[in-house]
Amino acid sequence: MKYTLIILITVLALSSCKREEVQRNILPDNIHYDFSEMDNFLKNYVSDGKVKYSEVINDKALDKINNELKTFEPYSISDDKERLAFWINVYNLYTIDLISQYYPVNSILEIEEKTGTNPWNMKFIELAGGRKFSLDEIEKEIIIPKYNEPRIHYALVCAAESCPVIIAEAYTPEKLDSQFDTQAKIFINDKNKNYLNEKENVLYLSMIYKWYGRDFIKKDSSVVDHVKIYINEGDKEFINL
Repeated sequence: MKYTLIILITVLALSSCKREEVQRNILPDNIHYDFSEMDNFLKNYVSDGKVKYSEVINDKALDKINNELKTFEPYSISDDKERLAFWINVYNLYTIDLISQYYPVNSILEIEEKTGTNPWNMKFIELAGGRKFSLDEIEKEIIIPKYNEPRIHYALVCAAESCPVIIAEAYTPEKLDSQFDTQAKIFINDKNKNYLNEKENVLYLSMIYKWYGRDFIKKDSSVVDHVKIYINEGDKEFINL
């Protein structure tokens, strides 16, 4: 059956960055990152996809993690999957940190209204050697070009209504694939973001598939082919007619 693919309009500011991930020439081998502090934080301060921002602020809950990251060299992690998990967690935790700095806000977009600066371009994430990154740099210059993994778009949380929900655990190399698949199923089958109208023969999809369509196509031939992997069986059968 022929159907129309329509991209839903959602609100999310995008910015572009040009710098690519550059690794240091001399690094210690076989360094592993301990995700337990990140995992404990998310278990304690995330519930049903919502962050308990008031408690995060009152408890200064991110201070220890932030201080540890200032002395940690991510390129010392030799395993690609572990390094990817590291960058995803850093992105998500520093998104929480940024929201906490300007709380109360209903969306990360309100930060730009308050400061006049695109929040994804703010260089506030400090890692080893005093290097500072923005959220946009981590996403578009490190994660996307390095790892060729479209499912990261279900894991990176931008704190806007259109984004995937945050999970109450850290991403870890051992569980990364199953975590990606779980998040993909949740996002794709969320009727507030994507839905199939059988009467009109129209598949409505989130704007994420327009913004990052190239990432999905490189891996799964087309956006629809990708969606069909995770969509519920009833909708999949209808699409395949």
